[in-house]
Amino acid sequence: MKHRLLFAAAATALMAAPTLASAQDSGVYIKAQAGYGIVNDADISLTNAAPAGLVGDVAGEGNLALALGLGYDFGNNWRLELDASTLYNDLGAIGGQPSSKASIHANTLMLNALYDFDDFGRWSPFVGAGIGVAEGNVSLSAQDFVNDLGNVIVANPACVSPPVGARISRACVISDTDKNLAWNLIAGVGYSITDNLTWDTNYRYVNMGDIDVEGTYVQANVPGVGGLFNTATASVENVSAHMLMTGFRYRFGDSTPPAPVYVPPPPPKTYMCDDGVTEVTDITLCPVQTVICWDGVTEVTDLGLCPAEPVMVTCSDGVTMVSDLAACPIIALCPEQFRQELIYYEFDKGQSAETRNTINRIMDVGQFCNIDSVRVVGHTDTSGSAAYNMGLSDRRATDAREELVRQGVNAAIISSEGKGETEPFVQTGDGVRERLNRRTEVLITLSEVGTAMMSN
Repeated sequence: MKHRLLFAAAATALMAAPTLASAQDSGVYIKAQAGYGIVNDADISLTNAAPAGLVGDVAGEGNLALALGLGYDFGNNWRLELDASTLYNDLGAIGGQPSSKASIHANTLMLNALYDFDDFGRWSPFVGAGIGVAEGNVSLSAQDFVNDLGNVIVANPACVSPPVGARISRACVISDTDKNLAWNLIAGVGYSITDNLTWDTNYRYVNMGDIDVEGTYVQANVPGVGGLFNTATASVENVSAHMLMTGFRYRFGDSTPPAPVYVPPPPPKTYMCDDGVTEVTDITLCPVQTVICWDGVTEVTDLGLCPAEPVMVTCSDGVTMVSDLAACPIIALCPEQFRQELIYYEFDKGQSAETRNTINRIMDVGQFCNIDSVRVVGHTDTSGSAAYNMGLSDRRATDAREELVRQGVNAAIISSEGKGETEPFVQTGDGVRERLNRRTEVLITLSEVGTAMMSN
């Protein structure tokens, strides 16, 4: 069903191409391209109820691809072309088995409808779709092989056959051709070197369907029978390829010069007045405009005539604006008696990049409030031994204490200790790295709670 819908879409694109040629830049063209083609991974299976044949999968490979084309440019962005391409690919072993190989030589003949986008100067991106026929020449082979240990013949899984008594060796060999309905999708870009010669580069996806082939199965030295021959079959399922092609496209015939474009005389120049509504041919004819001063009441013809505007200042809260600092709101200097700050540490580190900024915030509080005492407690997570963690927590507490002293806090009012892993913030099992547990707690006791004007 999926393939039928795609074929219907390609046929619709062909029927949508215009049937009448435009008078400009139309005509027959030829093209030649070369590039690189990759056949996608494919599965090989038996066809029908065949008693013998080849099975397995093959990996996609890439090789040289060639294409020739004959088309007609309708001159109004649409083109219709007949395109022939060829691609040979050696697909390697079947299912990765030794003594097996696969290759495919695919030829396609497609009728393509393409649409050029012409709003990019000399560059013209295009898209297209096509439908046609594909011929796949497939070579497949697999035979039993001798095991290196004991010279035992090993049955090759890529060559499938019914059990027919004892055997010496088997081989499946196919070299056959199958034709299928095929379709492709195209996207590319052309560059106009001259009016007739275009450098054409495109990508195309080609789907050739299932390729069914048959060949020979042979089983040698059957007791009482001799060599046994039978028909071997294979179906290379859903063969498809990606092709990147580049080359040249040449259109025959001369280009039609564009028709002269009538340019009307320019209208008389007009001016828009400051009111945004009145349009005049002479700016002096605009009506006199007035503006409202900062007070929202006084109306003048020039802002320079407005009364002086009082200077406004911002209070320390960053929000309130007043003309007199005495009007700033009253706030509490030290609204809290206690304040706690946390410093976090990287794994197994006794110092932190956060220490200085955290202590800076504490000192900002000290600008307005007296600091009575500071208690510093270091902690660790549960990774490592308890004895090591106790020492590490002491180093973390010392890290914060030394920064407090460096920034002016009296060492006599600072107490510090390490708790190791005994008081985790997040409960974890032993040996767990938890960032929230790698911390130093700084608890500040403040005094002189009071109020003051908020002003700069």
